[in-house]
Amino acid sequence: MNRDPRVNELNNLRVALATFALRLDEFEARVKGRSTKSPTQKPRLSEPDIGFAKLVIAAMSNSPLQEG
Repeated sequence: MNRDPRVNELNNLRVALATFALRLDEFEARVKGRSTKSPTQKPRLSEPDIGFAKLVIAAMSNSPLQEG
C-alpha cells in the first residue's frame, strides 16, 4: 500500500505536538505547585494535573491517520 508521505509527516507532527503539550503541561503543573513564601525553603511540588495528558492520548488513539 502506497501512502502519501505527507500523511506520515502529519502523523509525526501530531505526535511531536502532543509530546510537547504533555511536557509543557507537566512544567506548568510544577511551576504552579511551587511555594514562593520563603526563598530559603525547598520548593514544594503539588500533584500534577494529568487530565490534559489523558485528553491528548485519547485524541491520538482515535486519530484516523495513526498507523497500525
